[in-house]
Amino acid sequence: MPDRTTDIDVNLKPFERHQPPFQVGSARQVLFDDFFLAIERVKWDQIAYGIHFSLGPVQKHGGAILCGDAPWEKSMAWMSLLREKELYRMWYNSSHSDRRGLCVSYAESDDGISWHRPKLGVIEINGSNENNVVFGGGYGGNSPELGNVFWDPQAEPGEAYKMLYSDWIDSELFEARPPGVEYNGALRGASSPDGIHWKRYSKNFWINYADSQNVACWDPNLGKYVMYHRSGCLFAGLDAGPTRVTPQRRGRAVGRMVSDDYFYWSDSKVALVPDMDDGLNTDIYNGAYGRHPDNENAHYLFPSFYRHYEGTFEVQVCTSRDNIHWQRPCRDTFIPLGAAGEFDCFIISVAPGFIPVDDETWALYYRSGDGPHGGSQPYELDYTGQSRMSRVTIKRDRVVGIEGTPEGGHFCTRPIAFHGQRLVLNAEPTGPDPEIKVQLLSAETLEPMDGYGFDECRPIREDELDSQVTWNDSTEIGQDVSRDAVRLHFSIRSMRIYAFQFLEP
Repeated sequence: MPDRTTDIDVNLKPFERHQPPFQVGSARQVLFDDFFLAIERVKWDQIAYGIHFSLGPVQKHGGAILCGDAPWEKSMAWMSLLREKELYRMWYNSSHSDRRGLCVSYAESDDGISWHRPKLGVIEINGSNENNVVFGGGYGGNSPELGNVFWDPQAEPGEAYKMLYSDWIDSELFEARPPGVEYNGALRGASSPDGIHWKRYSKNFWINYADSQNVACWDPNLGKYVMYHRSGCLFAGLDAGPTRVTPQRRGRAVGRMVSDDYFYWSDSKVALVPDMDDGLNTDIYNGAYGRHPDNENAHYLFPSFYRHYEGTFEVQVCTSRDNIHWQRPCRDTFIPLGAAGEFDCFIISVAPGFIPVDDETWALYYRSGDGPHGGSQPYELDYTGQSRMSRVTIKRDRVVGIEGTPEGGHFCTRPIAFHGQRLVLNAEPTGPDPEIKVQLLSAETLEPMDGYGFDECRPIREDELDSQVTWNDSTEIGQDVSRDAVRLHFSIRSMRIYAFQFLEP
């Protein structure tokens, strides 16, 4: 029999029901969506007001860090990176002169900026295997378009590294197509013991050429592999009584599939689509999934919003708590395009995954373009456009945060349970006269706890990743404060807060 017990008394009115506390423990918690915001009836000065979600600043490297310079790098496309201890590893698409189509090449770096292309002896090109190409599509491969490479903690022996990629099924791909004939593609996978020697899986994951950077990962909470891939969506259909109008295709969107074994995959379902606010000029070109390095319940997408008329790729941010349902807390551009003529003035497409640089810094790598995407309106450029690689850095957790207006705002959290003696905030000023204060509320009465009110709290005004909250000149939260249920009540003005964490002394 199913368990019919509940912690919520459903006989009470919704705003009177006791809400079980969410266990935060001592893990860092990001404020990148409305999850922690109290939505049930609270006091007027505890309701979320005078705040909004906004993006943290990014620091662009300022130039390309990898450009094609070998015969098998006639052009460059998608890339995927991992950092293993002190070694940065990159797999990237390139096309080479002795065949048409793409291959997967490999590079290494000690600092994530200067890259070395080792001669690996894996794939033969022009009669020589003195190159850094590691994958040509395997059996029946034609032109592997890289999705991503990830390390799999659940892997079978010899399959620790997994690859997702697209390829064409038809071997006659590069021959002249007979009139009316279209060639089929597929999403495929490969595995490797070392990231260098790859073996293709025999099964096609999905029969469709997903022309974009698709991405897969292992999700430890779901206990499944999750894939985000290029998909499509429909709009402007009508089915009302006798009226039937076939919907139109809305261009590119992001689809989602799951698997228990990285072999058999579920049917594809649309995960993210452009909407009316994006405009009918817009597709979502790729997903660029990344999980928070320190929190398994914080997931990000950095999709490129393709503006057809302008030919540009504009990166935005989407967030999720469960790796299933996605929100768009802020629709501003996350990584700005370069000025006219710069290497990334038309296209920025983020590679999957955060790459930790140090304890305080994350990097996101991206593919750049200084010319419009094919199919946009004609542009007259006085140069030949190229695709290159670069990166941005951000301070830890500072992707999306809650910002208080210059006039001041406030919000209260849902009930939480925690471990620790101190509370730290990741916050920065956004304007003049910045200030954050925090008080601890009783989860039951919503009243400030003795000694932990706004009046006892020292205002936080500085830019700090771990700013200690102080009450009555002490950072310690006494044992009189219940660890089983408490609320955080914030007063915030001209500041942006990204995360909070309870710590031991």
